[in-house]
This record gives sequence, structure tokens and C-alpha cells, in this order.
Amino acid sequence: MPNQFRSIDEFLESLPPEGRREAETLRSLVTSAHPGLTESIKWNSPNYSLGDIDLLTMNVPRSGPLRLILHKGTKVAEDKAAAPQFDGDPDGLLTWHSNIRASVRMSASDSDVIANVIRAWVASAT
Repeated sequence: MPNQFRSIDEFLESLPPEGRREAETLRSLVTSAHPGLTESIKWNSPNYSLGDIDLLTMNVPRSGPLRLILHKGTKVAEDKAAAPQFDGDPDGLLTWHSNIRASVRMSASDSDVIANVIRAWVASAT
């Protein structure tokens, strides 16, 4: 069973050096894109919420690319067959999994574009 992390710092300390660097870069990107987000550990991963709405969660797999999951938390019903209602990704970086959940693979070269997507996602939740 994986560790149950109590803080984002504890989570980051558990990662191998390369994964930690990538996760710290993503953390900085998210908190810079929208300073009003609250950081916490939820689903045993770094999570970012606005008020009581969970919006962004890191996915740090043992192998493979780091991803940021964009979602609407548990308060909005998820429909995997419905089309998303979001126009804040003009570059098409998001992979959609349902009407309220998408993911983006992290790439340093896309950091400005990803920051814009994060801002648009948070704005769409308010």
C-alpha cells in the first residue's frame, strides 16, 4: 500500500530526484497561474482547489509522464459520453476523459500555454 501523505512537501520528498524536479516545476506553475488556489493532499496526490471545489490534481506515475488532471471535483456529475464545455485550450493540449475531466502531459516547452489553460479552467469553475 502506498504511503498516506500528510503534506505536499512530504509527497515531493518521497519522489525520486527527476520526478521531484518535475513535480516541483508543476507545483510552481499551478500556484503561479492562480495564486488563489489552496494546496492540499487529496486522493494521496497534490490537489488544488478554489473554495470547496477541487479543480486540479497531480498524477505522478511510477513510470511515464507527469500529468495534471483538470476536473470539477466530486460535486458535478461526470458523464464520460458527454462533450466537454470548455474553450480555454486553443492549442489542443488537453486529453478529455469525460465532460468534466481532462489531463495534460507536462512539458517545459508548453509551460506558458499550460498556465493559460489552468487560468481558463479555474475561471470556468467560478
